[in-house]
Amino acid sequence: MIFSFLLISFTLLPLAHGEIKPLSDGKSLIIVSDLPNRNINGAFFDRSLEAKLSDTGSLGQLLREAAKVSISKRSFAIDPMLIEEVYDLADGFQIIDGTEVPESPNAQQWLERLKIVVGESEVNALNYGSPNVAWLAKAAPSELRIHHRLSAELLEALLARQVSVNPPEITGQVASINPSIADRYTQMRRAIRSINQYANNPRTISFRLRIGSILNPEVPAERTLELTRELQRKISSHQDSIRISKGRFTLTSSSEEVPITLINDFDNPMEIRLKIKSTNSKVVVESTDPVLVGANSKLSVEVPVTVLASGQSELLITMRTSGGINVGDQVRLPLSLTVISPFTTWITTGSGLVLLIAAIIQSMRRVRRSRKTANQSTKVADHE
Repeated sequence: MIFSFLLISFTLLPLAHGEIKPLSDGKSLIIVSDLPNRNINGAFFDRSLEAKLSDTGSLGQLLREAAKVSISKRSFAIDPMLIEEVYDLADGFQIIDGTEVPESPNAQQWLERLKIVVGESEVNALNYGSPNVAWLAKAAPSELRIHHRLSAELLEALLARQVSVNPPEITGQVASINPSIADRYTQMRRAIRSINQYANNPRTISFRLRIGSILNPEVPAERTLELTRELQRKISSHQDSIRISKGRFTLTSSSEEVPITLINDFDNPMEIRLKIKSTNSKVVVESTDPVLVGANSKLSVEVPVTVLASGQSELLITMRTSGGINVGDQVRLPLSLTVISPFTTWITTGSGLVLLIAAIIQSMRRVRRSRKTANQSTKVADHE
């Protein structure tokens, strides 16, 4: 990517439709954007985007008008979300009602025309989903910079050409974002930022880009709410990609190894350290070494425990990364303890020995008594 000295007032750009806008330096800024056309699973709401890409559609006509602008005076501001959606159409797509649609000629032709019209002109990236950057600059300025950088990197990959990485100039008014949407955005942003510390993979980056689209004030409120709910569910599920398999264990001896299964559905391996403690003094848990759980795999960890008494107990297990970051939720594994402790065994054995010795002594006394009685009887008989 290259740096550019062209600063664009992103908050002044129309977010719902593309247009050609004259700049003060005599150039023309060709804005290529649209509202979100897919749900979080990648299914399209309808076929309206395909129609817009046709020669008579709004985005098709946009490129025709852009081609009329002198090549030396063209500059572009492109939303990578739109380009990503057009590529999806070109490869074949699904509508939310389940209809499968083959490759779209409109999408394929539009992409070819876009590359020709853009040529060697300067290309700037709009933030993915065209959120209101003035609001973002106030609410989460560091996230705005990261979001724009990721948007530029994605656009560069999609267009297979250099894209300007200069940050947007923040001008214009802050959009009025629904407080509920704003709160949910903050929750998702923090969750993604936490996940990114140990699972910086394409899926995490995709979520980080997608959450910006709920801050586009041009998107109808009902669709924004629907998209927000979908994102929350998906991000929550993404957080659970590293987890401990739940279960219940019965321990029948004083020394056992409890098998704990770690599941890693992330696309990257993770080094995990387990922090384990019992809920009472009936069980003593030994520490375990850090383990490496491969990407999209499971690993069983044998945890040594010593049982001191029968009854019920639980293991409280927390996972941490090598950097000390807690991951996943704390898990409680119930334990049923049906063992006799060494102390109890000693007491029982000792009591048994005492009883045995007492019985032997009693038997010996009876034998002596019997012998004594027999001897006395013999003497009496002899005397007679």
